[in-house]
Amino acid sequence: MDNVEVPDDDSFLKVETIFSKHPEWPEVLDFSVVLRRYPPDEDIGGPSLAHLKGFLYQPGYLPDEDEGYFDVFDERSHHAMVAYQILVDDRDLVAKALKKDADLDELQSVAYLERLWVNPSLRGHGIALRLFREAQHVLSRPGLLVMVKAHPDDLDDGGNQKLGAYYRSEKQLRFRSISKKHEGWLVAAWQDPVINEKDESFLDLDVRETTAVDKND
Repeated sequence: MDNVEVPDDDSFLKVETIFSKHPEWPEVLDFSVVLRRYPPDEDIGGPSLAHLKGFLYQPGYLPDEDEGYFDVFDERSHHAMVAYQILVDDRDLVAKALKKDADLDELQSVAYLERLWVNPSLRGHGIALRLFREAQHVLSRPGLLVMVKAHPDDLDDGGNQKLGAYYRSEKQLRFRSISKKHEGWLVAAWQDPVINEKDESFLDLDVRETTAVDKND
């Protein structure tokens, strides 16, 4: 990989999760799972090297042409609005995708995973799946529906399918494709916290990241 070198200090990479209340809707929690490099013996980490961002909405039910639900999703992004429309207009497809894992009528909240980014120099080390597993660990609760769109930054023919297949390759996450009609869209029922004993808070990578920022931040 170009522009990558082995670290020569005692710094370390740490995965951490941050939650914050939404200022307008008490049922909404914004969250991010972030990978940062920490200098030795320091409590303040460097800039984000990878992150998974989204929100958790817990109204106690799934949407059915509900104005409150619409507002929560509409103010986020175009993709979030599409997620809402899928839940309302194609509920049967979501239910079919989750049939082996959960009864859609028993789900009561939604975690929408909005944005996943990994510093280009650190890609190829399974960091994206590591961030997903961390989110699964901290977000899982009874009645939780999870939605994400596999949408690569450099989209080419088949890019959604390739990235979606990569997300689904981690069996623990139990991501399911909704349908060919909604290419790249995945759902999962994360109702029980899953602790992967191989996942530690610290990552041991024999590479040094190069400077990069998420252009969509």
